[in-house]
Amino acid sequence: MRTPHARPAVPTPSVAFSTSDPLSRVAVDLLGGDGAPEVVADAVLALIDEPGIDLVLVGPTVVATELLTARGIDPARVRILDADSVVPMDADPLALLRASDSYSVSVAAAAVRDGLADAWVTVGHTGAAVAAAAFTLGRVPGMTRPALAVVLPATHGPVVLVDAGAVLDATADTLLHFALAGWCYAHALDIADPVIGLLSIGSEPGKGDVLRSVTDSLLRQILPGFGMRYAGPVEGHDVSRGDRAQVIVTDGFTGNVLLKGIEGAVTWTAARLGESYGDPAPARRLVTQTATGDFAGGMLLGVNGVTVIGHGAGSAAEVAACIRLAARVAEHDIVAETQSTFSALVSTP
Repeated sequence: MRTPHARPAVPTPSVAFSTSDPLSRVAVDLLGGDGAPEVVADAVLALIDEPGIDLVLVGPTVVATELLTARGIDPARVRILDADSVVPMDADPLALLRASDSYSVSVAAAAVRDGLADAWVTVGHTGAAVAAAAFTLGRVPGMTRPALAVVLPATHGPVVLVDAGAVLDATADTLLHFALAGWCYAHALDIADPVIGLLSIGSEPGKGDVLRSVTDSLLRQILPGFGMRYAGPVEGHDVSRGDRAQVIVTDGFTGNVLLKGIEGAVTWTAARLGESYGDPAPARRLVTQTATGDFAGGMLLGVNGVTVIGHGAGSAAEVAACIRLAARVAEHDIVAETQSTFSALVSTP
């Protein structure tokens, strides 16, 4: 593989997301998540009158109709796509999805494929969501495995962490693909000239295990040819600072452990601050605002359709935030930009 000589042309991202964006149709998995279907229905209630979002509910028609009616929503206002099955959390999603396309994640993904929706959201089984998106929408040519990217708040601005749990056994080539797709996502989010970093245990070149060492060499070779800046290895604290790199690449196992560790640290800090100042409300409010803002949900990169996967234990407000994220990103042609980038990679000898 040789370094490409020029970065592929990419669309110019919008300056910022706004509520005046054109209508985005978002298919929502009614059956996914610990509190489904009630929590998902509550999220629909929160968004039913929100400008810019047209909801498509995926689940049993009778159940969806009853839930909407109980919340004072005319079922005629929400398109319902019938799906009677959910992938259990303890099941093998690949086996189930290969055997049937009637599961809610498959029907929701198919809505995007068939032009019935511009994006889809689930807070159910992550493995099932990844598999359904890959099977139904197909992967971006050249990207071997989809990656889950999350946007984290940091001192110097938002940071895209990729992968956050989709691929546990990555190779150096896989991490290169994550870097390219993560850069495209950051670009679509209007993060100006994002710098890519490789998560490791030190910032010196070659630091870390064999995978990190090989990947570091590969990224140094390939990324400059795409006009992408590479910071080299970065450490865990760089994720929360956001100054050295704005796209931080790692395997899904490490990324998920890091993400859960950050979540736990934030919760602990908020509790201690509340005790110290005698009023927990401000700290709790900050945590809630983060969980229900632009940092909610993970974007599945490398598939031919906007796919957002949220936390299974998320509240209705968090599910609603995932739907908002999907609607906003649907207005920015991240899929086309990713396809363009990987087309240049594939065409390189």
